[in-house]
Amino acid sequence: MSTKISLETKKEFLSWFLDYHQLKRREAMWILNYLMTHETVLNKVHFVEAVRTTPRGMALSAIGTEEEPFRFFKEGAVFEDPEQGFHEIRLNWADQLYVELFFNDQWKSPEYVAVLEDNPYHRWNDSVSDEVKQEVDEALVKFDLERKKAELTPKINEALEEGNRALFDELSKEWNQLMVEFEKL
Repeated sequence: MSTKISLETKKEFLSWFLDYHQLKRREAMWILNYLMTHETVLNKVHFVEAVRTTPRGMALSAIGTEEEPFRFFKEGAVFEDPEQGFHEIRLNWADQLYVELFFNDQWKSPEYVAVLEDNPYHRWNDSVSDEVKQEVDEALVKFDLERKKAELTPKINEALEEGNRALFDELSKEWNQLMVEFEKL
């Protein structure tokens, strides 16, 4: 893990989460309460995305989301019984545990973002579609062209004000080339 989330931050997050969100399975709430009150276990907990790619993790869903209520992943096997997941956590308390929580507007929650860590078993950009990658590339190109245009405009105005015909012609050439590149987008 590149950043270490403090125990206190994790506790505050779990407390906030349990206050504002109702899980689809009552037993899942019990598991989160267990994690919150057992610091040794909570120290091994990492809140991540794509928990299914981790060697040992669980996904819990709040009411109002599309995801399954509870899933526990262990070395490729998937369990949907929260009690089985709880026993796995309790018996293997010294092992790393990755947790993914699904709730509405999670990305708008500073509490969630404060505890979210990179999943060392899943690169987030592997799941970005080629279409989105192309849109981002085009946006970056457009941004760069807009920047060049903004830099060029005052230079052209200054060349006109100074009556510097040679500089004006040179800058106008650059401007025209910039406009050709804009048309390609």
